[in-house]
Amino acid sequence: MTVPGSYGGPALTDEFWAAAAEHVLVRPVCRACGSSFFPPLIACPHCVAQDWEYRSSAGRGTIYSCAVVHKAPSPEFETPFPLAIVDLDGEGWGLLTTIVGAPSPRIGDPVEVTWRESGDRVLPAFRPVSTP
Repeated sequence: MTVPGSYGGPALTDEFWAAAAEHVLVRPVCRACGSSFFPPLIACPHCVAQDWEYRSSAGRGTIYSCAVVHKAPSPEFETPFPLAIVDLDGEGWGLLTTIVGAPSPRIGDPVEVTWRESGDRVLPAFRPVSTP
């Protein structure tokens, strides 16, 4: 199999953005060693194999680190907004993402994926997990 983005194939992130447009969170998973990783790379950062595929994520995790952004990277973002690294539960990967619905998120807070429109893209964001 040719890895996306290698030797004239589709861009590394095309499948990620196509899935996001359908509100499905995916991540690269190495077929050789089974490791999940993000961002998508030509080779697995764990074993250097170039044979990987996108697989869906459950979209639930825990805030590993967070900060508040006061200068927007583009006009689609209103400041200030919480930005966090979310470790996805049991999947072995993390994602830098915005946090919505929690003005003061804290490290260790459980979160789940939600989606927000930003220009012509649909972006994964995370919100606090509601408890029954």
